[in-house]
Amino acid sequence: MNEFKKIKPLSNNFYNQTRKMLLRLIEEKDLDGFLITNPANIFYFTGFFYVTNERPSGFFLSKENKSKLFIPLLEKENSENTVIDEILIYEEYPGKINPYSFMAQNINEKKIGTDINKIDIIELIKNRFEILDYKVNINYFRYQKLKEEIDIITEAAKYADLTLEYLKENGKELINSETNERELVKICTEEAKKEMLKNLPADFDETPCNVVATIHSGPRGAFPHGKSLSRVPKRNETLICGVGACVGGLYAESGVTFILGEPSHDQMDIMKTMKEVNDEVIKNLKEGTECENINEIATAIYKQSGYFEFVRHRIGHGMGFEGHEAPWLSPGDKTILKKNMIFSNEPGIYRPNIDGYRTISSMIVDVNNGKQISSFLDKSIDHRIINLN
Repeated sequence: MNEFKKIKPLSNNFYNQTRKMLLRLIEEKDLDGFLITNPANIFYFTGFFYVTNERPSGFFLSKENKSKLFIPLLEKENSENTVIDEILIYEEYPGKINPYSFMAQNINEKKIGTDINKIDIIELIKNRFEILDYKVNINYFRYQKLKEEIDIITEAAKYADLTLEYLKENGKELINSETNERELVKICTEEAKKEMLKNLPADFDETPCNVVATIHSGPRGAFPHGKSLSRVPKRNETLICGVGACVGGLYAESGVTFILGEPSHDQMDIMKTMKEVNDEVIKNLKEGTECENINEIATAIYKQSGYFEFVRHRIGHGMGFEGHEAPWLSPGDKTILKKNMIFSNEPGIYRPNIDGYRTISSMIVDVNNGKQISSFLDKSIDHRIINLN
């Protein structure tokens, strides 16, 4: 089992680094400042974590490095420990004054960039500024992870792995006692969350920390996003367990397909194909490669093995402050891989009305090849068999 390290949330130094990146962009684009409203971007530049709902928040940074946070009244106390120069509060949404109008009215600078991408909001506030550049992409800042992010994501992956390990170790007893999919999810994730509460210091109390999972078995496994049901997994079926873990606002994933009982030749053949895809993707996840080329590597193996008709999705997606984020290991994404980008690796084969197979690992780009962060899939395929006898 993984050993958990003593870690801390992202530091003020981390946010100083990210704001310097934003300041350089403001200077390059000859702007007076930048308004950010995407929640993940706000997390990235400020460390202000909040429950995302219909009430928008905003972060503004001027070229003089003066910062403002725009928040609804219900977040007043939540924002008090955020390192920010000025906090401005609007009463409620939709409010007598639209929250985006409130933000625009409290920005004196005239040439600004923004990550707002909804045209109706742009139309609402653009007359407040001489220039409102909404085509500047700042999401790419989050593509390459800084060391503190990598350290936290690595720890998050351990809690996802722990969920799988607990299911592996206790699956025989649980399934033989007719524990259904929903109950299995609750039991296994609660065990990982208990370990998380024990290990993480109080510094993490104001940050998102959680473990969630899905389990779907038998013919339900043919649904890539199958829900966990009150269905009891049966002998000789496949059981897919996918786990997402969040520590300090940063996400990692792990997942595996278990065979319940002695695997058939057919099942083992697919399991071997899945492992081959997983390993080749990691091997080729190196600097200078286009994202879509990684998906092509997986596709080539599926085709050679005769399983391509049962594939339903790309091989992976970026991870960080969002469970799913750009860039995408997918057809059409020509983003060039750079060191310290982090992705999911999700081989999947889904046979309608029969069964489904998916493994999930978190992996990081390096110079000559990728590295797998999740550890459960490092073990042999035999470790994915739950003996029910």
